[in-house]
Amino acid sequence: MSAVGLNSKMVEALLVALGLLASTSCSPEPAALQPVQRMAYGVKPAVVRVTVLATAEFRYQIESIHEIEARLQKDGIPVRAEISDLRVSAVETGAGGSGSGFIVHPEGWILTNAHVIDATRASPGLRAAMLRNGATSALMEHFPVETLRALHRAGTLDSFLRILEDQAELAEVRVTNRVDLSNGDSATFSIENYSPSLQDGGLDLALLRIDRSNLPTLRIGNSEEVKQLEEIWVVGYPSVASTSDDVIGGWLSRDTDLEATFNPGTITAIKLNVMNTPIFQTDAPLYPGNSGGPAVNRDGDVVGIPTWGHSDAEQIKFLVPANLAKPMLVESGIALNVEGEFTRRYRRALEAAAGGDWSAARRDLQAADTLFPGSPDLIRFLRDAERSIEQIPAWRRRPMTGLVVLLILGMIIAGFAIARRTMRTRPPMRVPEGRMAQPGAGRAPGRSTRRRPEKGEIPAPLGRFTILNGDRAGEQLGLGGSGIHIGRESSLCEIVLSHPKVSRVHAEITVVGGRIMLIDWNSSNGTYVNDVRIERAFLEDGDIIFFGGRNAVAIAYHV
Repeated sequence: MSAVGLNSKMVEALLVALGLLASTSCSPEPAALQPVQRMAYGVKPAVVRVTVLATAEFRYQIESIHEIEARLQKDGIPVRAEISDLRVSAVETGAGGSGSGFIVHPEGWILTNAHVIDATRASPGLRAAMLRNGATSALMEHFPVETLRALHRAGTLDSFLRILEDQAELAEVRVTNRVDLSNGDSATFSIENYSPSLQDGGLDLALLRIDRSNLPTLRIGNSEEVKQLEEIWVVGYPSVASTSDDVIGGWLSRDTDLEATFNPGTITAIKLNVMNTPIFQTDAPLYPGNSGGPAVNRDGDVVGIPTWGHSDAEQIKFLVPANLAKPMLVESGIALNVEGEFTRRYRRALEAAAGGDWSAARRDLQAADTLFPGSPDLIRFLRDAERSIEQIPAWRRRPMTGLVVLLILGMIIAGFAIARRTMRTRPPMRVPEGRMAQPGAGRAPGRSTRRRPEKGEIPAPLGRFTILNGDRAGEQLGLGGSGIHIGRESSLCEIVLSHPKVSRVHAEITVVGGRIMLIDWNSSNGTYVNDVRIERAFLEDGDIIFFGGRNAVAIAYHV
């Protein structure tokens, strides 16, 4: 191989390596996880939905329907009930609701409001609600809805409901007390500790237990440090953001049903209730279903628990200070702020991402996912990590590979420098019209390993160039071998093009797989084949090549 051929391969590899390093080192650094996003990711996996529901069969006497029909007609309402021949009929009834809660210990301990679970805990209230709901369903079976709505607006519907309630009975009562975890898992709960609602003189707190381990948890902060106008976020499952809600649920995906909602606000006042117990007033939106969820500060620590709001005063809502829940936990033997393996891994991932170390964050997230699989926020966080890692330069993602590339690059540069010094000692050469341009032609003996043609032997041509413009228009240059350099510097190039827009070493002709390839040597003004700028391209018969642009040197290539 000639010195020039060796040099061309070195330079080609050098350009590829430099291009790779330039493209990766110039890539923007991935942004670190922002504090508010870190807080949101840290909080949501530990927030749960608490559902309490009782269902039964409401059995009533058809004679009661006849009585209601007669009273309506007596009151001047011309209505006839749809009545079967049965003496007793039945409809499904139910009572209950849902709220929010949060995990305070990895072994399945959950804190929520007392009033969230009261629907199925208080038997008299539960029975009354189920009778009222059953009576309403029964009336809708026999009378037009418009009639019932008119009675409701007139304030007389209750008297007709009581006729059914007084003679009905509940059968096959079924109670469901369930916690839905953020990853879609569900479990029944038991009530381990309870303090009545504020109206009943309690703290409105309940401690629940489910049969699960290694769950995500939230830290309970020090609510005594909370200041007026401090920023907070209320997190939970408002029923108006549920797929089962009649207003907007119809167009929400069920996959988002366990996506907790963040409602921002501030602590607007710190007050005392009638029992002289501290209570926080807030302007954060609280909707049905938010009760029992956490109100967190910027660090993600729980500082309050939503307890009560007034439908006519949107800016006046109340939170139970978090410190009031601590004695209940201690009384139940629950150590405060214990982290399980999931929370440790997840916290480390959050810390790594906040510091910009997305590779470490991904490792800990993958480990955490095996402990609490399917959490939508963990999955979303993991996707953030993957996208951020893709932005990291390759040499930083794989430092050992980068070191090897740098070592190889150093060897290439050293070889290029030696070859270039050798080339500078060679005499200038121009290719006369009609002669072959060959690699190493006209150089001192012993400087090339390529076999030179014997006397009288005609070298196999690679094709020919015909100059199309300038003083040399019409001149033909035969191409007699691989590794022919083209440029302005006569000491380095076999084909010399004396034009200011042509670089010193502008391009090279080489053979790849029996085909002629033109390689641009990172020239200043570019190499164009048929008006398309190229880095390298196989030449075809009839191609028009511009060295330095359309206003520089134009050459036609022919086989």
